[in-house]
Amino acid sequence: MSKFRPPDVPAPAPLIWYARCPTLTALGLIANRGVLQREFLRENVHLVSVRENSTPSVRQGHLDHSLPNLIREADAATALWAHGQNERSRLLAIGQTYHSVSIVTRSGQPINGLRDLIGRRLSLIKEAGNFSPAQVRSMRAWETVLSVAGIPKSDIEFVPVVADHPSVPFGDVARREVDALLGGQSDVAILFGAKGLELARSAHLKEVHRFKAEEIRTDARLAGLVELRAVTVDHVLLEGREDIVTRIMGNLTEAGRWARAFPKEALKQAAIEGKVEVEDAETAYGDLLPDGARIGFEPERLTALESLSGWLKSRHLLPESHQIGQWAEPGVLLVAKENLRVVA
Repeated sequence: MSKFRPPDVPAPAPLIWYARCPTLTALGLIANRGVLQREFLRENVHLVSVRENSTPSVRQGHLDHSLPNLIREADAATALWAHGQNERSRLLAIGQTYHSVSIVTRSGQPINGLRDLIGRRLSLIKEAGNFSPAQVRSMRAWETVLSVAGIPKSDIEFVPVVADHPSVPFGDVARREVDALLGGQSDVAILFGAKGLELARSAHLKEVHRFKAEEIRTDARLAGLVELRAVTVDHVLLEGREDIVTRIMGNLTEAGRWARAFPKEALKQAAIEGKVEVEDAETAYGDLLPDGARIGFEPERLTALESLSGWLKSRHLLPESHQIGQWAEPGVLLVAKENLRVVA
């Protein structure tokens, strides 16, 4: 039986789309285990994954949040950009993914530490389309790495590497960077998480430096290497069926607790999401997978989101007038948590 109370008078619900990025998310941890399907098993509620749909309008709609009845947990930069475009979404919670970040070069290159990046060509990915989540992630990461190494941007060169449109499921972002490196287009690349570890190994790349998940979490200088996630929902769905959205949020809230109680199974699910080996997922996440699975609205999460918002505004990717406070609906998460306490 569900731990979340259904509405007193259930109304017919439309089809609900859900989307998540292909790494660690609370939504991914519950989706593969059929949690949402069991939650609404006896009700007229149909949840469908965007990932399994190849229709261009659906794929694009989950990026700019124009897809009706969408709940999404993925990179916060895209969520901010989408809300700045059309204000269709509402922010329900924030997640923080901690996984390894690797600086790599070709085998045999005389690049042995971060200071050796001076004078080098660094790959900078750019996906097709109006907005590139991978470019935002890569640029913020490079800025962080260069700052830690004490290297001004004037001492390096960014080389653009073109990739698929971000709506392409399991796109070729990291592989394009590896190809550019092996082909001599760039000298150094930055790879993220378990997929990055796998690609570096299979391409026999030389690892110049690896920032571990634990280091990224504890060192304030590495805040730009933390992957921020946003849990967002179509405002029409929230306004029309807040009861359903609240129950989904309750299940998402439980994902972190489940991951801490069943760490091996959580690691397996994260590996399935990323299409990587469990061993690479374990190396990438360290012991921080349960922490990464948690979602919330704590002050430090909001501060990190405000920092990302300011970064996007400085590059004219978000209107200066955009306010996170006007976007956020923290009450939904509070009600979801309260329902958990009442049932428990």
